[in-house]
Amino acid sequence: MTRTPPPAVLSWLAVLAVATGAAGCARTAPPAHPATEVSLLGADGRHLDVAELVRHADWNVLVFISRDCPCVAAHDARLRELAETFAPGGVRFVAIDSEVGGTPEIAAAEARRRSYPFPIVVDEGAHLADQLGAEYATYTVIMSRAGKVLYRGGIDSDKQRLHPDAQLYLRDALTDLTTGKPLRPNDSTALGCALRKW
Repeated sequence: MTRTPPPAVLSWLAVLAVATGAAGCARTAPPAHPATEVSLLGADGRHLDVAELVRHADWNVLVFISRDCPCVAAHDARLRELAETFAPGGVRFVAIDSEVGGTPEIAAAEARRRSYPFPIVVDEGAHLADQLGAEYATYTVIMSRAGKVLYRGGIDSDKQRLHPDAQLYLRDALTDLTTGKPLRPNDSTALGCALRKW
């Protein structure tokens, strides 16, 4: 004969089941196509969605920036060098301004000021930042032509000056992708200022 556990045990089992389920949800991988329908504003004032933005290159590097963040300024030269190095391999860089007050005019002026060989687009309302989990400047996502997220994290392990022993997270990921190797695991984090989304 099957015995029913006492009420106290049943309550404990219910709590355990909820906790286990929550832990499982926390480890669930992000969706493969999380943001392709988000609308952005180009420096020319034209609306374009992320699917349109990424369809022109095999791999698209989306770098979230903050106009006044010193960490972004410290990485400007590194970003220019990475964009030029990997462009022949089918990589396209785009900077994303998700901060309040961003406009196409400001984006165009910022791209010129920083001498970026790639555009800055405006993420009005920070919808793309929210979908991709961008909370800090220099947070970087690599997205395929189909809109699949392949990498999320920091550019490298140095906040300001690049040290000889720095871990080059973004360079490593792009090297792996453009040479057909499996992406090496990393635990990179973005080191810039908190994005001012409101």
